[in-house]
Amino acid sequence: MKEVILEKERGRSYSYLFWVLIPIIGLSLGLLRIDNLFWYKSALLAYALSALIYLSTIFLRDKTIQALATFSLSMSLTLNLAGMIRRSVQSYELGVFHPPWSNLFEALTFWSFIAGFIYLILERKYGVRLLGILVVPVIFGFSAFAMLYASKDITPLMPALRSYWLYLHVVTAFTGYAGFTVGFGGAILYLIKEKFPHSPLPTKETLDEIAYKSIVIVFPIWTASIILGAAWANEAWGGYWSWDPKEVWSLIVWLFFGAYLHARQMLGWKGKRTAWMVVFGFVTVLICFFAVNLFFPGMHSYATD
Repeated sequence: MKEVILEKERGRSYSYLFWVLIPIIGLSLGLLRIDNLFWYKSALLAYALSALIYLSTIFLRDKTIQALATFSLSMSLTLNLAGMIRRSVQSYELGVFHPPWSNLFEALTFWSFIAGFIYLILERKYGVRLLGILVVPVIFGFSAFAMLYASKDITPLMPALRSYWLYLHVVTAFTGYAGFTVGFGGAILYLIKEKFPHSPLPTKETLDEIAYKSIVIVFPIWTASIILGAAWANEAWGGYWSWDPKEVWSLIVWLFFGAYLHARQMLGWKGKRTAWMVVFGFVTVLICFFAVNLFFPGMHSYATD
């Protein structure tokens, strides 16, 4: 029994080491005079490797492989953070300083970083590495889309974006995006477990709780994002609400996940019905970001590149 306790404590000490390494190594690498795209490309390759390792944990239940999966994602996030820091430094050097979440490329890579960070927190809390078989490939997909299709130029911000609201509104929005992404992973795995009850996935109760906790935590943050966005719109455009496509779909996302939480709390819904609600809710998230930004011009069209 004593050996088991010591083993758990040793594992915890290693997990704490990752949380210390991410900001320290990211800061150190980001300040090196290497172009930000080097770090972003390195992060993309690391995400691809991490996704493969997480997928291999379906068949390889070895603890070393599982620990390697966590380590690989931690290093991927470190490289992503290095890219964001270096990009901020380079924008300052060019005289057009802005935080690394101001256009489509930066937004997607920031989304990848926040989603991975939230996932690692849940992985440590619940010990559910198999959730990574869905979350990490999605993160890789966002990063790959950014690298392959979005403009990577560092350009001056539009006048409307030169505001402290950029820090408050965008960070809360992408924290919401990231939490919904992790909740989606939990819901999909729940549906797989429902279909294949003898699969090596965690219990349905655990997956249901992960999906719920992910959404219940970020829903108030998403709410704050909409409120902050309205305040910013009033300052920049002279009105709190203009029925811009981005505003409308942000509200739709809020209503959808609000209905999900209402169904859980007031109606007692759980399991398969609420899992499907999370899946369809994530579809509204994708429409809110990708479809609106890329195909529906509006007052938020700066994000289309």
